[in-house]
Formats: sequence, structure tokens, C-alpha cells
Amino acid sequence: MRTRKKLSLTRHPGVVFWLIFAVALISLLVFNRKVILSNLYSLGVNLPGFLKQQVVLVPAEMEEESVSETPAPPLQAQNPVIENPALDMPPIPIEQLAPDAVQSLAVPDADEAPVEARNEQARTLYFLSIDQNGNLHRIAVKRILSNTEAPLTETLRALLAGLSKSEEERRFISLIPEGTELLSVAVQQGTAYINFNEEFLYNTHGKEGYAGQINQVLWTATEFPTVKRVQILIDGRKESYLGENIWIGSALEREHFSNF
Repeated sequence: MRTRKKLSLTRHPGVVFWLIFAVALISLLVFNRKVILSNLYSLGVNLPGFLKQQVVLVPAEMEEESVSETPAPPLQAQNPVIENPALDMPPIPIEQLAPDAVQSLAVPDADEAPVEARNEQARTLYFLSIDQNGNLHRIAVKRILSNTEAPLTETLRALLAGLSKSEEERRFISLIPEGTELLSVAVQQGTAYINFNEEFLYNTHGKEGYAGQINQVLWTATEFPTVKRVQILIDGRKESYLGENIWIGSALEREHFSNF
């Protein structure tokens, strides 16, 4: 009789390798069958019915999260600040805009804006100048003053405040005595009753000084259409003369000083 030879695995290493590979493959299929079947199904492989039941579909959102390893950018503020934005489009010519848009863009300069828009009014004040022969002349000066409810009072106060820097550079002068204060102003039937303190009585420039200060007040006040004449008062009372020869005991008009 023949004796059977025992199969020795050590003599057949190839058999051992394939056995180990088969065991590993079976284990892989057992533990990861759902993932493998899902991948095969997503690739379009036609699986038998009993295997399709074991397919587990992964939602799209989870797939994106699992695939993407780049962290999401931080949330931006509602009103982000853009530094040096690039202009992709050329500016639109102003002529192509609507008429109301053109008006809103055409903003005038502050110095060129209408005086009325700034609640101000141009007023005329009178100062004096001396020619080469030493003669006095009236000089009309335009000032921009607040448009108040008492414009004559506001204008006379500006006159008493004196010259501006530019007016001084043009060598204009004022002969109204320093310290003169305006106490009150009233206009009745074309006559302006202008009440000064006693400092108005004293002028250190003599007769021409008195005539000059009356000229400044009279011509400045009569620039207003409601004022035809001026009555000078000192502390609320009438005085006959200013200095020795300048009559102020009654209302004065421009024609009394027309040759000044």
C-alpha cells in the first residue's frame, strides 16, 4: 500500500500568502461592506438586490465637510471697510445724470452761496479817508451781517466796532470817539432816533472830527429805505450842538452834509 504524504505548508509559501490575503479580504468586506457597497453604488455598479439594501447613502453636506479640509473663512462684518477700492467702471458724465442729480452735485462754494441762504445780509457802512490835501471823504464799505429782526441796530453796532483788517490796510479811518456805545434805536415816520452814551460828545479831532462822526452815523442809517433823517440823542436827551458848531438839536438829513 501507498502511504499518503502530508502536505507541508512550509514547502508551499504561495499557498500561505493566498490564504492570508483571502482572510484579510473577507475581514475587510465584513467590517467595511457598507462603505464599499456605497462607493460601488455611487460609481454606477449594478449590485444585486440583497446588496442594494445594505447601501448607505451619505448626504451631500456631509460629503463636502468630509472632503474639504480647508477651514471656512471667518464671517465678515455687515458693513466691511474696503480700502482703496478699484473702479472697474468709468465715471458717468454729469450730463447723463437726471436733472435733480446734477443740481445736487453742483454745490456752490461757501463764499459764492447767496447771502440770503446763509441768513445774512449785505449792509453798507460809511467810514472816511484822507486825500493828499488833507480833506476828508466818505467811503462806503460793504459788510455781510446777520439778518436779525433789528437790522439798523446791528449795522450801527458794526459801525461802532470799527474797521476790519483789510479796511485798515486800505487806510480808511473812523472818527467816532472810542468808548461810544449804542444805547437804543427807534424809527418813527422816517426818523431814526439813535441814542448814544456821553462818549459820543467828545472828539479829539476838533470840528472836522465832529463832522466826520456825524457823517458816518447819518449816511449809514439812511442807507435803510425806511430812514430819511436821523435824530441824535445823548443818554436819551437832545443836545443842541456837537462840539461848538455842529448842530444836532433837530433831525438831520443827508443834504445837510452833501458837500462833505
